[in-house]
Amino acid sequence: HHPIVFLPSLLVLILLRMKWLSPSTKNTGTGRMTSTSFFYFIDVVVALCLAGSWWEKCTLDQSRNGFVMARFAMAVTLVGLGHSLFTLAGQWKVSNVVSGQSCGGSWVEHAQLSLFRAMLFVVIVTGPSAASTAVLILVQCSALRLMMESRGGREVAAPVMAAMWRLAIRHAFFTTNHHCSFNRLQFSAAFVASNNFQFYIAGLSLFMNTFGWEIMGSALVLVYSRGGHDRSGLSSRSTVWNWFQYFQWTEMLTSCLSVSVMKRHLMVWAIFAPRFMFAAVFTVVGLIFCALDVFASKLVAPLFTKI
Repeated sequence: HHPIVFLPSLLVLILLRMKWLSPSTKNTGTGRMTSTSFFYFIDVVVALCLAGSWWEKCTLDQSRNGFVMARFAMAVTLVGLGHSLFTLAGQWKVSNVVSGQSCGGSWVEHAQLSLFRAMLFVVIVTGPSAASTAVLILVQCSALRLMMESRGGREVAAPVMAAMWRLAIRHAFFTTNHHCSFNRLQFSAAFVASNNFQFYIAGLSLFMNTFGWEIMGSALVLVYSRGGHDRSGLSSRSTVWNWFQYFQWTEMLTSCLSVSVMKRHLMVWAIFAPRFMFAAVFTVVGLIFCALDVFASKLVAPLFTKI
């Protein structure tokens, strides 16, 4: 939580975003060109607002709480996320119309940018310590993607790749000081922008603080599994998502068995039941992405290919 740590971390985070997550200038199908400077501007503004908000919260002056800068950062992040999702939809449609398949490097780049901005929202509701965590997780995901794209003698088997993604995502959950226990929920996430309790904003902030890393990690695995620049890499990558879901359902099954066996245990409501509830939420997140995958590949994509 010290400025010596979170200020350089925010700077590194923006530099990595410009280096690794910069969508190329493409035609979005509407005759207009996407401006990369606008993408940069949004993320830089969010980083500056975060730095100002966290700096104010570190001061001894009680009248400076950083709420205004935090609210502005959250608003700009949501606007940027909406813009990224809109551009992503256009690029995904163009990739299907042109190539007849739901793959292509452009829409994957925009999907990465959308998830990066979702991660910025998680960083806002988590606190200054999340800045360095986000840098490490970004580097980790980049390394896993390189391993996922390896071919030939360096190719990693799909079950092993899926297991590494699953462990990395669960590692992010626990290393951000989360636990499968209700009394370890970080309720401070509901009050990063106000001292007053606001049901919807506080609920969204606490939910993203707790399950944000799971949501973004699962979405990233799905994007990398379905995205690619050629047909040869698509079939082998797609099985990573299937194995990823298999491991999640295995976790859910073992949680069901443990809570059933330990139903009369003294600590069932303190340990086993909360663990089962968290596993259920993780599984529902995976099911939602599975439904989106089926909807996009089986129902929507064929409509575009007939245009």
